[in-house]
Amino acid sequence: MNISRGGFRKDLKQYFRSKWEANMARYYNFVDIKWIYEPQEFEFYKIKRGSRFYKPDFYLPDMDVYIEIKGWFRPQDKTRLRRFKRYYPEEFKKLWFVIYDKYSRSVSNGKIIKFLVVELGIDFNTIRIGNYKEIEKYSKLIPGWE
Repeated sequence: MNISRGGFRKDLKQYFRSKWEANMARYYNFVDIKWIYEPQEFEFYKIKRGSRFYKPDFYLPDMDVYIEIKGWFRPQDKTRLRRFKRYYPEEFKKLWFVIYDKYSRSVSNGKIIKFLVVELGIDFNTIRIGNYKEIEKYSKLIPGWE
């Protein structure tokens, strides 16, 4: 489940921080969903040190939704998301997450779900938590999939 490997993707004509993000862009193109990569940077004005900014991975303008692709949460990622919820509550309500496998019982996946559900208060049964594994099923149909 290696998601790293940032770099420029010729087929998408832009840089992505990970192959999962690049693959999500390919998937959105495949299903004809308009997307903007790293659309906006939110600043936490009152914060003087540590994580002072948050930039969602995607914005889907026709749905008015932000998408965050996550394979794991580093401590600074958690801080950014907690602050985003506190400083931008209306925008946070528009934030959806894509994790590798929502239903996996692995320890690392359990930590991700616990953070999303317990700490961020997202209902597990909503569409706000999606499965990369489900999208990956289309990989053979999508040109350039990594």
